[in-house]
Amino acid sequence: MPKLKISKKQLLIILPIVLVLIGTVVFFVNKNKKVAAPVVTSTKKKIQSPVNVIPVSERPYLRLEPTSDGRNIVITVAEVKKTASQLDYEMEYQTGSMLQGFGGLIKLDKLPVSDKKLFGSQSAGGAITYHEDIKGGNFLAQFTGGESYAVKSAWRYFENNIKASEFSSQDTKFIINNQDLSKYSYIVIYNSPGYPEGLKGDLISDLYVVGVEKSLKTISSDFEVSIRASEEGQMMGYDGSKWQKMDSTYSEGLVKAKGPAMDVYAVVKK
Repeated sequence: MPKLKISKKQLLIILPIVLVLIGTVVFFVNKNKKVAAPVVTSTKKKIQSPVNVIPVSERPYLRLEPTSDGRNIVITVAEVKKTASQLDYEMEYQTGSMLQGFGGLIKLDKLPVSDKKLFGSQSAGGAITYHEDIKGGNFLAQFTGGESYAVKSAWRYFENNIKASEFSSQDTKFIINNQDLSKYSYIVIYNSPGYPEGLKGDLISDLYVVGVEKSLKTISSDFEVSIRASEEGQMMGYDGSKWQKMDSTYSEGLVKAKGPAMDVYAVVKK
């Protein structure tokens, strides 16, 4: 069979026609094909300020409390000692063997101010998946709109299915006991980064906030409280309006006291 010979002139005429035909085929193929949605990468804002570098006396007083159904946690900014107009926060917590978390923004126009967050996730259709077996974690808070500073501290969560009456903080340095605590279903013990105004004396322990799904103030019997301190000291309790001395003793690194339910517990130097 004789070879087909194409001149350079003919090639210049045929090539554009072939390219047009190829382009037309590609257009119609792509038109009828489903185009995948672009992948969106999270651009979650990371807290930048150095953590826990300001003195404890200048840190904010924060509270963490569970709701009555245990499905949410309420974050409360009670006092801010250094000027700030908003709080950016990141909450992380362990649920079973997984680490979960969420973030948020709280405007500080008027204090106290609270924000309620779900322990779980919600789909675009509105279906909610609740997280189970929550153990607690860390709460990181950055204050901006004035002076920029950040604080981070631990919290522990109890779902009291076994009707326990004694609970401890994540660092195990704080223990609270009362038989009537067995009547409570959800308890959070939080190492608050700061304390309410009015505390006198040099702080020699961490600060502990006990949050429950209903007020502890309805319990009439005394609570037994112990805090590990760096030296012998005086147990103090904040009742929601003022600090009070508690009848306390010291032995082997532990300050122990008995008294009514308090919002915050701490030990100061005698």
